[in-house]
Amino acid sequence: MSLAKIQHIIKYIEEHYDQDISVQKLEQLSNYSYRNVQRVFKNIFNESLGAFQKRLKLENAYKKLIYTHDPITDIAYSVGFESLQSFSKSFKKQFNISPIKAREEKIIVFENFINSYREGSRSIAYEIVFFKEVKVFYIGIQTENYNGAEIESLWDGIDIVSEKNTTAHYGIIVDQPLITNKLKCRYEACIDQEPVSKGFSTTTILGGRYAKYLHEGSYSLIEDTYRRIYIDWLFNSTLEFDYSPIIEHYVKNECNEENRNNYMTEILIPVKKK
Repeated sequence: MSLAKIQHIIKYIEEHYDQDISVQKLEQLSNYSYRNVQRVFKNIFNESLGAFQKRLKLENAYKKLIYTHDPITDIAYSVGFESLQSFSKSFKKQFNISPIKAREEKIIVFENFINSYREGSRSIAYEIVFFKEVKVFYIGIQTENYNGAEIESLWDGIDIVSEKNTTAHYGIIVDQPLITNKLKCRYEACIDQEPVSKGFSTTTILGGRYAKYLHEGSYSLIEDTYRRIYIDWLFNSTLEFDYSPIIEHYVKNECNEENRNNYMTEILIPVKKK
């Protein structure tokens, strides 16, 4: 089974995780038997399709709990649970904390991460922007805690047809590594022009409202920018983030800038629709 087929199945589950997905639908998407799809998926990701879908439900629920003020009952139904009771039981089993406690103690989720910030808790500027929907070619990896070397290696293997300085480069931070098991974090390298490299699929980065932050300099220091973002959001901001993935737009990168100190990355964090 090709990588593109697997990516297509993953994308479908991501978009429909809150619904019942039939065996027939997965077979239709892959042109393989469900048994074969299940075997290949488990060999690659070390979990079953059902476990993957349930994990998405619970992790997206956790993000909604800490990012928004939505009622917990509404969150339970929105991610596909039939009752608050079944949601609470599954959530506590997965994260060893109740949904109510998870919301009340959301700072604990970020505590170890933000305490590593070396320069204190100074604020970081942002602006609210509308990001237009864009069709992209993407290839994804499962990477341990968004390992920089693995992500850089993924980009190094991408060959682009057109002049490199005319191609837009995006990274999709699919998971929240402070919630997701660090071994299961997913990253997608995206470009808006067709690559020579094999294994790419197509998707659409959805348009919408984002809080745009800027990271200037090497990617090796980007975690400090995320620390500043979360410190400011936790203690100074009234923003409600959305649970959908973060987009990194590599405006100045190795394709159009020789000096890493001059790299510029827009970090686009989705903002909850009003």
